[in-house]
Amino acid sequence: MIYRFPLRNVRDMLLNQISNNFFKSIDDEMLITKHLPLVLERFEKNISNIDNKYYYKLLEDGSKEAYFDPLHSCQWMLFLYLTANTIYKNEKEKIEAARVVCDKIYCQSKNVSGCDLYYEVEMPEIFGFDHPTGSFLGRAKYGNYFTFTQGCTVGNIDNVYPVIGDHVTMLSGSKILGNSHVGNNCLISEGAVVVNTDIADNSIVEGKGADFIIKPRDI
Repeated sequence: MIYRFPLRNVRDMLLNQISNNFFKSIDDEMLITKHLPLVLERFEKNISNIDNKYYYKLLEDGSKEAYFDPLHSCQWMLFLYLTANTIYKNEKEKIEAARVVCDKIYCQSKNVSGCDLYYEVEMPEIFGFDHPTGSFLGRAKYGNYFTFTQGCTVGNIDNVYPVIGDHVTMLSGSKILGNSHVGNNCLISEGAVVVNTDIADNSIVEGKGADFIIKPRDI
């Protein structure tokens, strides 16, 4: 993976952000440094599988290599989520200190992106987003290659969350709520609202309420 800035600068950028906006803990640097190799491994695997021109560099031989630019806000949000999620899942010794630093990283992610993606939410190995401001992603089951944009909501009804298949795209303002099962290769159109509904594979969803429509999607 190609780094726009040295890796130590990336780590220091994160440490400076959370200490300036919240407070400094003696465990912050240790925990972030300890888990950073796995974070970067997950980050590289994710962006290497996303066809986004801002996530790779073209090499002289025409091949592509993953490119990490922490000043690209979507890349930084992804890095913050993966950092907090990795520490939360893998730190077995300093559990309370891990929770504190994860909470700070989560709050910082909301500060820089306007997107609510909690570190306990288990996102798939490969997922992506563009302009995620105003989106909320709850504790659903997400399939690989899930993508979303601004103003999207995935949430519960009576504590029941959706199940979302592979290669599902949510466009701006769309919602998937409650006991909904969305199949593979589905497109949730702008402003569409899926509530307690099963959506078959290869579908396009449009509208809401009385105007709710499910159409076949050519793949």
